[in-house]
Amino acid sequence: MKNINTILAVGTMAAVCGAAEAAVVAAWDFQTTTNGGTAIVAAPAISKSFVANFGSGTLFLDGTNGSSNYFVPTSGTTNTELNAFSGTSVNASATIGMSTVTTGAAALAIIGGSGGTAANGKSMVFKFSMAGFSNLSMSYATQRTSTGFNSQVLEYSVDGVNWSSIGANNSIQSSFSALSTPAGVATVFGGISGLDNASDAYVRMRLTGATGSTGNNRFDNFIFSADVIPAPGAIALLGVAGLVGVRRRR
Repeated sequence: MKNINTILAVGTMAAVCGAAEAAVVAAWDFQTTTNGGTAIVAAPAISKSFVANFGSGTLFLDGTNGSSNYFVPTSGTTNTELNAFSGTSVNASATIGMSTVTTGAAALAIIGGSGGTAANGKSMVFKFSMAGFSNLSMSYATQRTSTGFNSQVLEYSVDGVNWSSIGANNSIQSSFSALSTPAGVATVFGGISGLDNASDAYVRMRLTGATGSTGNNRFDNFIFSADVIPAPGAIALLGVAGLVGVRRRR
């Protein structure tokens, strides 16, 4: 029979390790409204802010929270910088119930706008809470037209004013289904530690390189996930487990 101290140590370690697991912080499929998320519609009725379809957060394209104010006409779509097009099932998590409907208004499109370059340098901003979380990762599906933006620069902030680099996607493909090798794999940025346990977390994406007024980048199925930070009590138990292990070895 195993010593009760050994069983206690193993059980405690398992409990602590189980607490430090990845969780979805916020996700957008631009369709699911079950949890109060914003469903996308085509311009000119398109919203400039989108409540997360899963988890908790908001995507801003209205000039607030460090974002740019994207132009949308009051009628028609001439020179619009935002629209809704068909989407993809790439990066749509079945685990959390993201929509796999790809037809109709299913994905966000950022468009070059007036002269084909008006939206160059503009940014969309995701805001959510990282309280109790660490090691943020983000993934999303994207594609571009031939005259659409050729660079997606990502940054993070804890105040919406001062920004630090995450990285850039400069290899945007022409089809959702050919994002990388193997086909159908989303764009991923991981190990973002600068937002650990931040009550307010901001991720900004700045787009450049568009040359056509209807040239665009399309986006679908954004997922922000992170590790759950163990509660202080669980960390204390980890210390107890270590002491028990030492005692057992003596």
